[in-house]
Amino acid sequence: MVEQVKNVFVGIVMAVLAYLKPIEGELWSLFLIFFVNFVFGYLSGMIAKGEDFNFKKAFRCIGEATVFFILCTAIYAIGKFKGQEAGALQCVSFITYTIIYFYSTNVLKNLKLIFKEGTAPWSVVSFIYYVLRFKFIERIPYLSDYMNIKGRSADGER
Repeated sequence: MVEQVKNVFVGIVMAVLAYLKPIEGELWSLFLIFFVNFVFGYLSGMIAKGEDFNFKKAFRCIGEATVFFILCTAIYAIGKFKGQEAGALQCVSFITYTIIYFYSTNVLKNLKLIFKEGTAPWSVVSFIYYVLRFKFIERIPYLSDYMNIKGRSADGER
């Protein structure tokens, strides 16, 4: 009986993975950016602020990632059900790039806290952060308008 339940479970998981194969690259990209954000967020708290591991922050990070994974898979599934797979793939790709942009600026902000100001790594990270935060948004449609309306930078700072 246990073996049959295990086989059914494995079969369901394999079917879901096969169904999501077209967005596999997007999902791996999301996993990677969330993992990097988690690691550097933890390190910046530990090194720059002297914080211990915080389960509340960790669960929040995992919760945010879960929301975006579900959002992307739901958009893909709905688009496929509607016969608009190409449009759904484009929408998932747009969401993924948006997430990568915002979480990358957060990772860079955390790296600035980790490295000692004035060192070569800090200068490199600081420059990349500046370019992403102030110059790169001019190249992304609607992002600079959004930032101006919200009165915020890419990482949520006012």
